[in-house]
Amino acid sequence: MERLSHKDVRQRRRAIRHLFELNDPFALSGFLQFLDSEDQWFVDQSIEAIRRWDNGEKIELLGRLSKHKSSEIRLLSLEIAGRYEETSQILSKLRTDSEPEVAKRAWIVSLRQYPDNQFHEIADEGLNSNFVNVRRAVIESAIDRGIEQLVLKGLSDMSPVIISKSINGLSSETLEIDIIRDFLVHSSPLVRSTAYRRIYSENELTIEDTKTIISNHSSETMEVVIEVFSGSLDWASEEILSLLKEVPSDSLIPRLIRNSPSIEVDSIRAKLLLGKCNDIRKMRYLEDLIGRNIGRETLSSVQKISEEINEGPVRSMALEVLHDRSTLGRGEKSNE
Repeated sequence: MERLSHKDVRQRRRAIRHLFELNDPFALSGFLQFLDSEDQWFVDQSIEAIRRWDNGEKIELLGRLSKHKSSEIRLLSLEIAGRYEETSQILSKLRTDSEPEVAKRAWIVSLRQYPDNQFHEIADEGLNSNFVNVRRAVIESAIDRGIEQLVLKGLSDMSPVIISKSINGLSSETLEIDIIRDFLVHSSPLVRSTAYRRIYSENELTIEDTKTIISNHSSETMEVVIEVFSGSLDWASEEILSLLKEVPSDSLIPRLIRNSPSIEVDSIRAKLLLGKCNDIRKMRYLEDLIGRNIGRETLSSVQKISEEINEGPVRSMALEVLHDRSTLGRGEKSNE
């Protein structure tokens, strides 16, 4: 401990290393002098000592850290604030810190640590913050605490992330499906897909909901459509399939087919193979058959394509599918 104040820097460094090896919390007081050192190495050792050995009993230390000129040290005070019982004044001050990162972190710590009565006092203010992370922390804490009226306020936020958090965080008892349904036309794909998934999880999904989300498609919303329809043939209804064909994704329908019951989807795939669509999309339908068992109707469609007079990539792919089937000895899958 005495060597921490030695004139020789090598002696001070040796003392610090040895004290860490001893791992004695009593040594903490000797490290505090380095908080204002011009040598960052000593500052870092002081920070590490506080992390290791502060036991939340010296509120004056927390106050000193929270007022330090270095934002790194002020952030340290927020890191250890949870060890102390009464920190409301210190956190209140740090929430208005001149350094945005410190202020945001102070908000997040406050919202997580405050009991319900103090949480309510600052929650509305937090929802009006310019920082998305702060508003998000309010909603996350409100969800954890079951404060539904605050979660509902998150639906009016400007951030798609916060809206989505709120949609997912509302309980089934509070949830109003028609309000969530309005988000199916939101400008954010994240919000649209979250709303669609939540409606589905509540067993309230309608054909109109699916038509709405498909009509304003994106890669994110198409993923949720695939997720919802996996394992079923609901997507193959005339109304929905006609919309799916308009989506400029050549992999969407093949993926839906792949995730559908293999026997039941056979006739639908056969019609798609012989139907009108661009060559690239038809190639995707055929490529998806490589390495798979083929139902009777699908096999018949592939054979018809392979027998066409005009040479082209589609016919070549059909021949490749048939060759793959004969090479691997794959039989037809019965539709019965």
